[in-house]
Amino acid sequence: MEAARAVATDLSNTTVLRTVASSASSIIGAAAAAVAEAQPSASTSSSSSFLLLELPFRQLIRLQPPPAFIASTRRMAAHLDVTTVAAIVGFVFVFCLYLIHIIALSYSKYRLHHQVNPNSSLPGVSVIKPIVGTDKNLYQNLESFFTTQYHKFELLFCFHSSNDEAVDVVRSLMNKYPDIDAKMFFKGENVGLNPKINNMMPAYRAARYPLVLVSDSGIFMRPDGVLDMATTMMSHEKMALVTQAPYCKDRDSFDAAFEQLYFGTSHGRIYLAGNCMDFVCSTGMSSMMKKEALDECGGIANFGGYLAEDYFFGRELANRGYKSAISTHPALQNSSSVSISSFLDRICRWVKLRIAMLPHIILVEPLQDCFPSGLIMAFSLKYLLGFNVTTTLILHTIYWISMDYSLMTSMQNGSLGFSAGKFLLIWLLRELSAPLVFIKALLEPTIRWRNNVFHLTWGGRIQPQNS
Repeated sequence: MEAARAVATDLSNTTVLRTVASSASSIIGAAAAAVAEAQPSASTSSSSSFLLLELPFRQLIRLQPPPAFIASTRRMAAHLDVTTVAAIVGFVFVFCLYLIHIIALSYSKYRLHHQVNPNSSLPGVSVIKPIVGTDKNLYQNLESFFTTQYHKFELLFCFHSSNDEAVDVVRSLMNKYPDIDAKMFFKGENVGLNPKINNMMPAYRAARYPLVLVSDSGIFMRPDGVLDMATTMMSHEKMALVTQAPYCKDRDSFDAAFEQLYFGTSHGRIYLAGNCMDFVCSTGMSSMMKKEALDECGGIANFGGYLAEDYFFGRELANRGYKSAISTHPALQNSSSVSISSFLDRICRWVKLRIAMLPHIILVEPLQDCFPSGLIMAFSLKYLLGFNVTTTLILHTIYWISMDYSLMTSMQNGSLGFSAGKFLLIWLLRELSAPLVFIKALLEPTIRWRNNVFHLTWGGRIQPQNS
């Protein structure tokens, strides 16, 4: 469901806390791998070459330091007061956030925006498009799938009702492109409490090809987008999930620029770093899966009890030993109806989902943004080393803005569609609104999406209305 994209926003579902804890271990692991590969006797890996750091991060995190180090650390800790310990923890926490910036930017330069070549040996793709309602960009978005440059695919459109106004849009495109294999499905099947899963069930059962691409109606697909995702999927025998890093197509309005900046900075940073460090970071707006692997997990019907079904797809596949990755081209969201208020409500839904699925994120979620983390670093350095608070805050903010701007231009693959001054204004608005969104999520845990109201139990399951 659209709401689950949040899960990506912050290590999409691994939580910033786990990311912070693993950042240093990941870098050490990368260095160790490079040394190992330099040895003449090192065996050649059969893994795909597109992953920058295909390392066993979870195993690295479990590595135990030498006993002498542990003993000396305990002796030192025994003589520390609570305030000093808090300052040290605060410094390490924010320093690791700095590392996440570097990892995300480096991985974006390595992974994104590569040319892909046609390959007729790639398997066919069944594209499932759940649709509710329309806007002025819907025709353009759907047409980008009818004109995709891929040798074998089908388009499966899912509607809750045959009276949906978007039906006429799809029908006109089917008439315009009669050679494209396209079908429409109505009313869905009741397999759980997640309306998106219910809506997609007939199309999933009818899907003819080994690869299934679930794509939201607001996505504009590049001509080589499906090819890019399928190429990534078949680059490794254990690959079963490929997502496009969420981003936005250029649009003119200030509100659309706000949405684009969010996905190019705060969201993009965590999503890219999480994928680089091999965490589960799956979002459902543009997600390709191997149908055979998904069927091993019970098919999409098995996830009908979860609202953030895309995260649980990724987690279950990972538990079964499958790999996931991002394709080289980001997902281009292209809704015409975006507004700052509606988008902040969208972010708030994601925060509520994360809190329900991963309750301990409450301890980290409000601290990961620029200004809260800047205060933590400033007062930590003031207490530990006597640094000036104002100077630290200024340097911290300059670093944060510079890295965010660099990351967004990397995701954009060029100059932004608006000025640097406008970027700074929107960036400040985004950062200042973040604490308010978090507070609202805590005070109003009920999730409202479209015409539905959801109550979640701990763990992310949808609670039945009569419970």
